[in-house]
Amino acid sequence: MSGTTKINIDLTSTITQEKDSETFHKNIDGEIKKDDKTIRVSYLEDGTIPVKMLLKDNELILRRGVDHQNYSLMRFVPGEKQACRYVVSDRQMDLTSVTNLLEYEPQNDGSEKLHIEYDLFSGLYLIGNYTVTLIFT
Repeated sequence: MSGTTKINIDLTSTITQEKDSETFHKNIDGEIKKDDKTIRVSYLEDGTIPVKMLLKDNELILRRGVDHQNYSLMRFVPGEKQACRYVVSDRQMDLTSVTNLLEYEPQNDGSEKLHIEYDLFSGLYLIGNYTVTLIFT
């Protein structure tokens, strides 16, 4: 089992809702911890909101939030629908995600890349399509 390593995270997120698309790009300091079966990544979004990711086999679990009441929890498994809770402005929404792609791979430059593509639904209504790429260096 290895220890925790400080990393830089190059995060790019694209949200497509109906005909509108918006891309966000951030560089964030974080930490990564690997063992034989899991990869754990943690960082502070916008310097204040803790984000924790757990990657194992073909599954990603993401928790975002500051306390036990106010947090988002999402689980991504390729080809599967997953119930998730999403908190925005202290309002909880129960949504469903459908993961289209989940890839984690080392890059030629020594960095590692996590790429997720998913759709988010409220009931049968498609909220949007999301693509998130994180590059760890």
